[in-house]
Amino acid sequence: MYKFLENVVNLEKSLMQDVIAHEGVDQEMANFYAQDRSDVIEAKSLYFADKADEFRTHIDRLDTFIREAIVIAFAKDLGSDWVLKNLGYEVRV
Repeated sequence: MYKFLENVVNLEKSLMQDVIAHEGVDQEMANFYAQDRSDVIEAKSLYFADKADEFRTHIDRLDTFIREAIVIAFAKDLGSDWVLKNLGYEVRV
């Protein structure tokens, strides 16, 4: 069953806006935001491909900032219980 991931998509859009805001002004920051956005896209792709182990490993290897943002977005979309069961993070949203 398909579930639209509203908060995950909003995180992805927000990071794109950050890339645009820093493009031509601070290229290093623009690159950081672009990488974070790529990490969100990869997490979403792995989720929809039903690759649970790869999804969990991808999340675990991320830098703290983007990992927490992705985990919170998935918790808002799928629930805290889902995140605990599938990612091993206990969150309250």
